[in-house]
Order: sequence, then structure tokens, then C-alpha cells
Amino acid sequence: MDDIKDKIKKMLLNRLKLKIAPHDIKDDAQLFAQEGGLGLDSIDALELVVGLQKEFGIVITDKAIAEKVLISINTIANFIKEKETSS
Repeated sequence: MDDIKDKIKKMLLNRLKLKIAPHDIKDDAQLFAQEGGLGLDSIDALELVVGLQKEFGIVITDKAIAEKVLISINTIANFIKEKETSS
């Protein structure tokens, strides 16, 4: 699971051109929270969805699912793991 989380962090940093190190992103940090999180916005969310599709083959087309999944590195990793298990 740590491999998945590391890959998500690197993808996030590359696609969003964030100027922080992967280890500076806490697994449970709120991605869209301004305080204590990364402060991502809706454009970042689209980039994240595209990145997840390209890197992991995970397709998120439903807004309700996106709101549940794109919370933190942990929630994204759990979703990827779920999809891998159910395939």
C-alpha cells in the first residue's frame, strides 16, 4: 500500500507542479483544505482525475464518488486498492 501512496504523491506533485517533497504530504492530509491541507482547487481535481486514469487505469466519472475518493492520499489509495481487488 505504501508503494501506491508514494506513486499517488509523485503523480500529484508532477501533474500539479507543486513545489514540495513527496514525504511532506501526509497520507491523511485533506487535499482541498486550505488550512492543514494542500489547498487544491477544482482545476486541480480535474488534473488529479486525469492523472489517476493515466497512472492507475482508475476512471472517476461520478461527482459523488469523486467527493468521497479525492479527500486524502489514504482515501485515493484505498479506492485504487478496492478497484484492483474487484477486477
